[in-house]
Amino acid sequence: MNKLEFKYTFKEFFEGSRNAARSFLKLSLVGGVLLILGTLYLYFKLAEGETNSLISYLTPLLMGVLFISLPLLQAWLVWRGNPSVKGAISCWADEEGFSVQTTNSDTKIKWPALIKFRETRNLFLVYPSKQMCYLIPKRAFTDDGQVKEFRELLRRKINQRQ
Repeated sequence: MNKLEFKYTFKEFFEGSRNAARSFLKLSLVGGVLLILGTLYLYFKLAEGETNSLISYLTPLLMGVLFISLPLLQAWLVWRGNPSVKGAISCWADEEGFSVQTTNSDTKIKWPALIKFRETRNLFLVYPSKQMCYLIPKRAFTDDGQVKEFRELLRRKINQRQ
């Protein structure tokens, strides 16, 4: 595979963050929905004449909205607070392994150290652990043939253990 060079857009970074932390996303959505349903319950109880204060049903509503928006907020805070996320990135893969180079790091990972990969409409996500992945935007490839070649290399070399 040829060397790819790119900078993330926020949209790519958010998509990658969202896909990398799918279990957290599900948990925040479930928590948010439960809090909003609790708010509705309290609201209807208030409408029946029970004397709860306005704060008693606005608090869970606001917490529900916060829970649901946490993945976006988390990605935005990392994007805003970490300049290296916006820097130039180079990556390449060969029969030996996968390499990533940024202004602050140079990483070579042999294929057995990678536990899985995922593909979205816009990205490849390559995982050295359950909690971490490398994001490779498909727009960094010169053509669909290169995307297909990379996909086949990942399928051949990464034993999907997770």
